[in-house]
Amino acid sequence: MIQSRIKRMRNNAMSAKRHLFEDGLHLLLGAHRQGAAQARRNDECATLPKLKQMLQTGARQNLVQLERLEQVLALVGAESRPRNDDAMQGICDLNQSQMSEHTGAEERDLVIIEYGQVAAHFYIARYGALRSTARALGHAKAAKLLERTLSETRSIDRAFTRLYDHLLARRASTQYPGESALVTTAAMHPALTAGLTLGGVVAAIALIDAGQSKAR
Repeated sequence: MIQSRIKRMRNNAMSAKRHLFEDGLHLLLGAHRQGAAQARRNDECATLPKLKQMLQTGARQNLVQLERLEQVLALVGAESRPRNDDAMQGICDLNQSQMSEHTGAEERDLVIIEYGQVAAHFYIARYGALRSTARALGHAKAAKLLERTLSETRSIDRAFTRLYDHLLARRASTQYPGESALVTTAAMHPALTAGLTLGGVVAAIALIDAGQSKAR
């Protein structure tokens, strides 16, 4: 009798975890679509050529992550039902609000980079939780796919910080948008073919760290 009750409790706990896991995947699918739409709006307002390039290539990379999430759903035997994520919508709304308050080209570029980083932190939290849940449910392959995007997003977070810092450092001495004075992530590694986006992450960002390691 006791063993039967324990078994039922365990089954109920696993069922609850699976429900949360699938719900999180559906929200993440929606968040990627919301983020991609905001990235397109940001691209229309961005001034710095390198930033625009990053947004455009990142938007394409976003499609790769969406396909990866679809693979995860297939691996765990779940349907694909994207849902709008209120948290991501809040980020997008704040992004737009800040854009309307800051009309200068330089300030707008800084806002775009800042909220790109906010979105990266959002994805780190979402992907980290889903990766851990996938492991707990025994979905090793799905967990590896989620870990791949999580790792990419952590690198994106660092890249956004570097880009933001470089832009701030050149403000007083360089007429905007004199891009030659700004050592952006892409400029530091010409072979980099993927960029940053509010709604996505970059698979090739590891090239940066590799280049920096060689430089040392």
